[in-house]
Amino acid sequence: MSPSPGPFESSRHPGTPSREAVAREAAAAPCPPTGRAAPARGSGLGALRLRSVSHRATSPNGFERAALDPARVSELAAHLESCGIDAVVLATCNRVELYWHSRGEDDDGEADEAFRAAVGAGGEPGMVLRASGEQVASHLLRVACGLDSLMLGEAEILGQVREALEAAPKDGFMAGVFRAAVRCGGGARAETSIGAGALSVASAAVQMLARAGAPLPGLGVLVVGIGETGLKAARHLRAEGVGRLVILNRTVARAEAAAGSLRAEPGPLDALPARLAEVDAAIVAVHVPAFLLAAPDVRAAMAARGGRPLVLLDVSMPRAVDPAVREVPGVTLHDMLGFEALVHENRLRREQEIPRVEAVIARELEELRAWARDRMIRPLVADLRSRAEEIRLAELRRSAREDLGDPEAIDRLTRRLVDRLLAIPIAAVRDGGPETFEQCGLRCLHRPVLGNGNGRA
Repeated sequence: MSPSPGPFESSRHPGTPSREAVAREAAAAPCPPTGRAAPARGSGLGALRLRSVSHRATSPNGFERAALDPARVSELAAHLESCGIDAVVLATCNRVELYWHSRGEDDDGEADEAFRAAVGAGGEPGMVLRASGEQVASHLLRVACGLDSLMLGEAEILGQVREALEAAPKDGFMAGVFRAAVRCGGGARAETSIGAGALSVASAAVQMLARAGAPLPGLGVLVVGIGETGLKAARHLRAEGVGRLVILNRTVARAEAAAGSLRAEPGPLDALPARLAEVDAAIVAVHVPAFLLAAPDVRAAMAARGGRPLVLLDVSMPRAVDPAVREVPGVTLHDMLGFEALVHENRLRREQEIPRVEAVIARELEELRAWARDRMIRPLVADLRSRAEEIRLAELRRSAREDLGDPEAIDRLTRRLVDRLLAIPIAAVRDGGPETFEQCGLRCLHRPVLGNGNGRA
């Protein structure tokens, strides 16, 4: 079972000038006149808008051209904020998305133009996907749970959603939506196994090593090669709390540059024989025309180890460790066939978790609807109470002039009257949203007072 991509529409535009030229023009263009009205009552989730460029509708080359670095993300967010648009930009290695809460066509036109300029959207037909209303909220929740990721259930996206939230205006509608997404992503990982098991060769190698015996915090592990796979493996090892981490690379400067953040010991590739004698395991991730480690090399290393076992994990393609190494006493060799089988097994397990994650999303979406409805009606309820209080105080002042009796008793009586009069319209608004009251009007006041008779709203 695979997660569905969600209900998107594509924006198909003809070719445009260069991305840089369009972006400069958009940044220089003034926003529409400020001082526009706040979102109309009843907008809520229905006013959500999304523009997305992601791995789902864009070729790798196309996305590479569209990807935004942090400076350009900040530029886009700052421009929309200057226009008074409540917006959040989510940019990762596989997606660039703009979410906003629309006040009308002016906002939609401005946000769409700014996004297209930022990503250079003239390159590929249909590269910009669009959504609106609750579809946007549902999509964001799926993204935060890892259902829309290239690697199903990957955990990194939740941190990226959280970072986007931290960069957003704290009291905006979009901040509330993103807080729900962070909560949903955390809930999905706590309540299901959508993130369990490795789905990359690098993480599968670390998982296999962890299964091999001794806990990782007690092991010394060598990573050979600091290309993409080797670097991922080293990061996974450090994240799992490996005791000692050594990294070797043909270009020593790259090993030294990576060593700092990984808290690792860097070294040159020609130190491999000596290092093999020291560590408990080695992950080999290099691209070489011939075997980097042959059986005689490993026998020599084993002779210096005093009988301690050695685990070798070859994630290279083509293979960098001679399969004959398996014949060396005390050596265990894992290669790509084993990693790929483990990745396949883990993916099937994650796919079985999709219905459970979708149940978490449905629950969070219902809570988000309630939050949005409450946020919409709160000003209306406050306005009703404020106006009623003005009338009550005016009547109290008049009653004082007419000497109608005990002022405290009159105050209590008028408060009860206000509560009773407001109970029905406030309940109508809370149950059905502002539109219900706007359609019902004063007829709401003619309904019988419901409940236990205390009239409290």
